[in-house]
Amino acid sequence: MCLTQGVATEKTTTSLRYSSDAADLDLLEPAWNALQAHHSAVDPSLGGETPPRALADAWERRRAKYEGWLADPETFFVVAERADAVAGYAFLTVAPGFAAWETGPIANLETLSIVSEHRRSGLGTRLLDAAWSRLAERGVREMAITAAAGNVDAHRFYERHGFKQAFVVYYGKRDD
Repeated sequence: MCLTQGVATEKTTTSLRYSSDAADLDLLEPAWNALQAHHSAVDPSLGGETPPRALADAWERRRAKYEGWLADPETFFVVAERADAVAGYAFLTVAPGFAAWETGPIANLETLSIVSEHRRSGLGTRLLDAAWSRLAERGVREMAITAAAGNVDAHRFYERHGFKQAFVVYYGKRDD
């Protein structure tokens, strides 16, 4: 389903569309790879010890997660396309909410990725807005996001959009 006709730029138009079709997943691979390259630059190793995976392996694992999540009818993604190529996407799941706090159903922004040449163009905001629109149709008013510790640009982006840090994720590794 086409979300909008898009926004014209000097040379091309960006269109957004929703999908929950696993057949569309392979379109996301270049944007996933761009995110992995970015993460490798801002956090070269996890916890100072664990190097990133090869792009093909990372995509295979993430794609398998996406396929599993798409079994839930609440799961969807928003694809941004420019000149017949994916410029970015947002992938969301929906959970029942937190047990310890009085929340309603809560969306998890599993991935928000913009291909490097389209960063800082407003596309992240458009994808986030489109995600909120679809969630509103489903009565979901809350969203959680995990961002890499070293990805300070992402932290600032989410804070500009009204998100606040609520949890801290720790990573540890044992070598026994």
